[in-house]
Amino acid sequence: MKCIEIGIGGGRQALAQFARTWRRASRGERLPETTPRLEFSSLAELLGVLSPKRLALLDALATQPGSSIRALAGRLGRDYKNVHGDVRVLGELGLIERRADGMLKAPYDELVIHAPLTAAARRRAA
Repeated sequence: MKCIEIGIGGGRQALAQFARTWRRASRGERLPETTPRLEFSSLAELLGVLSPKRLALLDALATQPGSSIRALAGRLGRDYKNVHGDVRVLGELGLIERRADGMLKAPYDELVIHAPLTAAARRRAA
């Protein structure tokens, strides 16, 4: 099963993690395989981007990959233009890929979302 972790952290935490990884790599240390991670700066941003309609779109692609935007819009009972915009946003985040034949697929089987509610919980999650 291929999963991606989605969390709330912000730029400072992401940069600190990048710096730690960079130092380890520059020392020649072997780096462990890591789960891909997508960070949002706030819970509001996460919920704005991963709206219920976009999550339904991801679910539809995960269960039936190889759809065009038009077919996906029809299956979801949604307007083509709105689905096209959602596909563009989710594609920019790496949550949707376009195959060589132009059809769409969701590259992950699972989204693991960590959404700490307090600043202290966010620091522990980092």
